[in-house]
Amino acid sequence: MSEIVVRVNEATGEIEFGQPMVNVYSQVSYDRPKGEKVLTRVPQSASTLSFDIQRALLANFDYTVAIDTNSRTINGRSVSVTAVVAFEEAPPPPGASAYWKLDVPFCWEFVDLTTEKTENFGWLAAYERLLAGGQIGAGTRVGMIVDSDLGNIPNFNDRSAPFFEDWYLPPGVQLVYASADSGGENVVNRVLQTADSVSTQALDAIARGDVEFNRCDRPSRWYAGHRMINPIAQTYELRF
Repeated sequence: MSEIVVRVNEATGEIEFGQPMVNVYSQVSYDRPKGEKVLTRVPQSASTLSFDIQRALLANFDYTVAIDTNSRTINGRSVSVTAVVAFEEAPPPPGASAYWKLDVPFCWEFVDLTTEKTENFGWLAAYERLLAGGQIGAGTRVGMIVDSDLGNIPNFNDRSAPFFEDWYLPPGVQLVYASADSGGENVVNRVLQTADSVSTQALDAIARGDVEFNRCDRPSRWYAGHRMINPIAQTYELRF
């Protein structure tokens, strides 16, 4: 390699590369005493790069969804809830520069998961349900926002490593990293925070007894029991 050709589109701010690129992503981070804090990392096309997260999402994905799993001991059992929050851009109302509509199609509950990779297992369970439910198809470009395994995400995204046991990411699926505890000015962080909140609310309802405790009558090698939880219809929106 003797040169790198980079062109900037003045109208959009996008960067175009003259050579084939690999592992292209935009990242928002800041330095801190204990090490760099990554707020977002968005994988992008090998030919263009946008530092605008909204533009990057729209250009690279047909379906965007945040997935977050929280666990708690309830009735002496380990209960994990994987929340799934899909989101799409909509015309902004007056006074807003961007507007996103959020939808919670379902949550998965698992009792006594046998794997330590609870987040990764949640990604697999969520993807398979989205596919079975028709929200996505086999060829849909899916941006899956997650908050774990940051160091391994490049290998997951290029299919050089499985993300859970022997499972590799399906074609078209890319993991987008976002921090759930900061970065509220970015849509991916805000949606992930919503997924974290939905998961916590479901665990609270189970702990209070508002939802009958899982009968654990459908065990598998990964869990003692599982079921789908359909959240009460709520309207979520993000304005910027």
